Amino acid sequence: MGVKNWGDDIIPWQWKSSSEIAPGTIAIDVPNYLSRRISVIRQNPGQEGRLPLTHVGLFVSLVKVTLSNHVLPVFVFDGPPETMKRKPNPGLVQKASELYKQFQIDRDPYDEDLATVLWKSPALRAYFAAEHMRDLGRIVGVPVLTSPSEAEMFAAVLCRDGVVKTVVSNDSDALLFGSPHVTKQMQLSNNKILRATLSDFENHLQLDLEHLRDLAIVCGCDFHKEGVKGIGPRRGSVLLQKHGGLEGLLKARGFLPGERDEYIEAREVFDEPSYMSADKMEFKLKPPLIPKVLRSLETVMPAERAEITTQKLTNLWRSFGNRQSTLEQWL
Repeated sequence: MGVKNWGDDIIPWQWKSSSEIAPGTIAIDVPNYLSRRISVIRQNPGQEGRLPLTHVGLFVSLVKVTLSNHVLPVFVFDGPPETMKRKPNPGLVQKASELYKQFQIDRDPYDEDLATVLWKSPALRAYFAAEHMRDLGRIVGVPVLTSPSEAEMFAAVLCRDGVVKTVVSNDSDALLFGSPHVTKQMQLSNNKILRATLSDFENHLQLDLEHLRDLAIVCGCDFHKEGVKGIGPRRGSVLLQKHGGLEGLLKARGFLPGERDEYIEAREVFDEPSYMSADKMEFKLKPPLIPKVLRSLETVMPAERAEITTQKLTNLWRSFGNRQSTLEQWL
């Protein structure tokens, strides 16, 4: 969801040269990146009885285009969900894990029973895809990590602490969690990215980060769905400046102490990254486990194409590794 009514007129997304992030390391907010792509996929008659495995192509394409442009992707997955955003559903996560383990044993993309179960539940399909992409990341050699909480939260910490150059996500929460640079779209082959910076965002609305977080609660966001009725982002910016922050605004609107508590509690979620650190984390591309890569790809594509793709990934590792070694010699 992000924040209500925060369109392009509120967040200053701009097309810029990809040299802002390349060469370098970037964090991929996997749940956001994955969900906004597979959520639009619908089963058609030609897919009856076939598992939804479109995420494999998305993953491979992303790895190829980033490495080709000297960018190392770090795939960040959700950890335990923030309870104010959504209720934990360990049963669904466990079921997805079990289904994926069975798929790993059978390796049958035409398992009709499994396909039926996955096509019926978008949430189950997303968890299944996440499990699969974790495995693919490990065998291909790209960094994969699980966040202590929401993926975009720890991805923002990675960028804040200078470990990565940007967070790839269209979720405004990444900015609110303190990421100084967020990329909404990448067109690396065209040498451009659509991005927003925290400093531009603060200047655009004349609010610092603390008040931007207040504004998210006022407008309505993942951690407080309703917000303050009748107040949008423009009016909210003015009122926050006038009243000095969220609590002052709530008092001025006549909210009683008990009524203010739920807003303040939701607002505190945005402070959680201040207790996290990625200061000493480093990421490197590891050599692909070629037999496992080939075996995994042969499950979802013709053998000849799988072999060509595996060779391409291997060549990218070699060229990326050589460039990485050369750079380290000069540093």
